[in-house]
Amino acid sequence: MHRGTTIRSWASVLACTLALAGCGFGAAGGPAPVMSPAATGTPTTTPATPFTAGAALPPSPLPAGTKYLNPASGRTEVIDPAITRSAVLIGDSQSGGAAGVKSADTWVVRGLAAQGYTVRFEGNGGTGFVARTSKAANYPTGLESGKTLLPYGNPALVVVQGGGNDASQGVADDAILANAARLLKDLKASYPTSRFLFIGTLAKGATHGGGRRTHVDSLLAGFAKRNGLPFVSVGDWLTRYGVAGSLADAVHLNESGHQVLARVLAKQLAAMGLRGPAAAK
Repeated sequence: MHRGTTIRSWASVLACTLALAGCGFGAAGGPAPVMSPAATGTPTTTPATPFTAGAALPPSPLPAGTKYLNPASGRTEVIDPAITRSAVLIGDSQSGGAAGVKSADTWVVRGLAAQGYTVRFEGNGGTGFVARTSKAANYPTGLESGKTLLPYGNPALVVVQGGGNDASQGVADDAILANAARLLKDLKASYPTSRFLFIGTLAKGATHGGGRRTHVDSLLAGFAKRNGLPFVSVGDWLTRYGVAGSLADAVHLNESGHQVLARVLAKQLAAMGLRGPAAAK
């Protein structure tokens, strides 16, 4: 074979190889590597698309609202650019609102906001550590089943509030404690470096008919102490701060009652050194 013919043959092979690579095939005939958005510089614009990664940080940039499979927790979470200024709040209707009061106006959310947190409420009325409704799971099951999607990142504070529905449904102490431990483990997997706070069960107090609700508040206080967690006991707040007359029903406050206890909670948070990013400036 002449030298010129050999050169033309190799040129043809090279051209075919480059053509195949350009169509998504490598030189060896297999698929070409797929580049991540970060590697190509192309931003992701599909918020509903889950992402996986082997590192602690997600591919960048990801738009707010993008679903991301957190390799640390093994659960799908949601990108929130404001997460470092936020308090992620797991709770019931005391935080989510009831009896005509919106979540933003509840004593829990108002108290946290007054101390400089952007509150991210993740919960449902009627639920608790074990208590659930026909539409919503209890706290740990909601996380583990993927029905509750936490924001991804490192929030300034993680707050767990509740116990009232567990009390009203007569849930046994052992079951409440077991699920509180499950929940704490789940949350620590997502937020290993964040500060935590537990808030107990709003009630009238043991000597004023607080009953099972006050007992559950004390039960959660013991759980928090054993786990080294800050705790706000609210098992006598309705009578201690004179808002029993501001109840809209048996357990939910009207708007004025929420305003009173929001100020109480804000002061308690400040006394505990749990001021939020905005308040600390």
